Amino acid sequence: MKQFSNIDQVMFSDLVQKATDADFDENFPENGTFLKQKRANRDYYYYKAYQPSGGEGPTKTALKYVGPADDPEIAKRAEAFQRTKIGYRARRELAAKLRRAGYPAPPHMEGLVVNELARAGLFRLRATLVGSMAYQTYSGVLGVRLPDELVTTEDMDIAKFYGISISIDESMPDIEDILKKVDPTFAPSFSPDETKLFSGFANATGFKVEFLTPNRGDEDYSSRLTPMPSLGPSVGAQVLRFLDYLIHEPIRSVVLHDAGVPVLVPAPERYAIHKLIVATKRNVFFADKAKKDINQAGALIQAFDAVKRNSDLGFAWMEAWERGARWRRRLGVGALRLSDDTFAMLSKGVAEAAKLDGEPADEYGLTGGKDGLLARVSIARPTAAPTQ
Repeated sequence: MKQFSNIDQVMFSDLVQKATDADFDENFPENGTFLKQKRANRDYYYYKAYQPSGGEGPTKTALKYVGPADDPEIAKRAEAFQRTKIGYRARRELAAKLRRAGYPAPPHMEGLVVNELARAGLFRLRATLVGSMAYQTYSGVLGVRLPDELVTTEDMDIAKFYGISISIDESMPDIEDILKKVDPTFAPSFSPDETKLFSGFANATGFKVEFLTPNRGDEDYSSRLTPMPSLGPSVGAQVLRFLDYLIHEPIRSVVLHDAGVPVLVPAPERYAIHKLIVATKRNVFFADKAKKDINQAGALIQAFDAVKRNSDLGFAWMEAWERGARWRRRLGVGALRLSDDTFAMLSKGVAEAAKLDGEPADEYGLTGGKDGLLARVSIARPTAAPTQ
């Protein structure tokens, strides 16, 4: 798997930093102050903005959500509060160089959508970009060129914890208005089981923006939408099992549209393991998506091996494996669909992580190869040939 040059990798990291700094400066100008407030036994930073009221009346103030106080990037900026304006032109040149070097970028319309939502506060309010649009940022995160055919997408998936949505004392502007600025044909998508909430939007070409949230109950899935107050009064999120694992502790990255759009995405090792799981949930009508899931997982496993970060992947597998028999069975089915070489890379990562953790590697299902995994989770061998 081809790795990008050290210079290219440094440029990508620099763009992530510059785009995040510029976004922070735009949202929190220097005429305000930062303060901490406690919500649900956790400290959060809020920005106290001062807005002239006009005439001789008192100055108005408003609180704006910043993020959790234990996020080191947020804490660093809030405590320093030094306004370092990052030039748009410099960021645009950096992003253009990275695109020319082969880093993936979204089609123009998709880039406009993620940019407008980011500017409206989507990621500041702790939503996470998931799916293939998040996957395309991992070339920069890992410093390797992922297969071009795996970064294409026909939708944009946004995930958010319900608890975060109800605890933030702020809501986005109307999302439909934001999307119509990009394409007037965007319209709400309604669920047959809902009359007041809609789960996303679609435009005339079929591009969809959809909202997801982790399952908070015991059922595998729910047909009802969950209200998400921080996304607006009419937006509901589809409830999905296993999603909490994916979006736990997301990382900062950048989508290479225009001058770079700062986003939150799942950690790539979690994305890979999660894809092994969700591939097993696709029915026969979504066989192509299941194949793409396995191929994305396989490419990421190979990327972690190429940059010698196998143990990161191993720890992600171990965490999922420890969540119980249902998780282990789906992990096993997904892993058996990998090619033998890729399966061996995953096994190597688990062995390295278990050793670092002081645990016996054979407790995590992979040390006996595919036959050992079959016996461990009591599943039938897949009939389809492995793809990655």
